[in-house]
Amino acid sequence: MRVLRALIVLAIVALPCNVSARDKLCAPLRNFVASVQPGQTRSLEFHTNWGGGFKDSKRPDLVIYEKRCDSHDYAQATAVCELLMQNGAVEFSGENAKRALTCLSPATVFGGHVQLERGEFSFHYGSDDRGSNLTLKYDEDHEIGGAVLTITARGY
Repeated sequence: MRVLRALIVLAIVALPCNVSARDKLCAPLRNFVASVQPGQTRSLEFHTNWGGGFKDSKRPDLVIYEKRCDSHDYAQATAVCELLMQNGAVEFSGENAKRALTCLSPATVFGGHVQLERGEFSFHYGSDDRGSNLTLKYDEDHEIGGAVLTITARGY
């Protein structure tokens, strides 16, 4: 019985690392952040709207949801956008912000029923000598409607 309890505790403690290791978003997101050179700033925006289209849609009344991603023509950001467009959450789009945080900060753990409605998180990724200062912002998008996850990396 003690061995079983120890295994369960070990599995729970190791879960955050295993989740980020299995999430297909993590590798391209880490590549994006690591690719930003000192003095450069790169960003991407993942827009989602559940319950209709964006304000600038051709026929917003005829869609249930809409999503788009702007990589600013940066190849490593484009890879992240492609993955988010394939399997990013729309109805509960705060999950995308939680996934990104967990990928870039694997020790971060969210409770099972935590839903992000908005938030801004700043931290660094890399070493003291080389990396990126990151800002992840998830909020409403008043310009086109819906929500937007913005990931900005400033290389140092």
